[in-house]
Amino acid sequence: MASFEQIELLMQGLGPVLEPLAIDFAEEGRIWGIEMEEDLAVIVQFDEQKNCLVLSCELGSPPEGDRTALYEMLMQLNYHWDVTGGTRMAIDCPRGNIVQLFETGADGLDIQKLSTLVAAFSSTAEIWRRIIQSPPSSQSTLQDFGSGSDLRV
Repeated sequence: MASFEQIELLMQGLGPVLEPLAIDFAEEGRIWGIEMEEDLAVIVQFDEQKNCLVLSCELGSPPEGDRTALYEMLMQLNYHWDVTGGTRMAIDCPRGNIVQLFETGADGLDIQKLSTLVAAFSSTAEIWRRIIQSPPSSQSTLQDFGSGSDLRV
């Protein structure tokens, strides 16, 4: 079982390997914010009870109008966990932001695995953010856009 101190050391070592714009830490909630680009941050939270790291990233709110096709596509993504390695999407509140989420066990993580995971998660978030900002037509399917990166490590 990983300790908070082990995760903290991993997160401190992540900067030189990943080279993000910034990494911030909030003691309350044991949350790190990794600023990958000016407008894209990956949030990493250590859940000590479940012995896992939870990655999240706000992707924005879809434009007004019929969001059904986009929401259906996101539900398909959630169903295809076996293809995406477990990436899932959620909405933070009614008509709110779409959030990309991924959970991984904390045991066995090293700097290389964590940096690969954060980089892949960030790349997937960037793709989905573009899709969300210009939602597909009602005839589009998940296959038209790809299912996102496989984040298994």
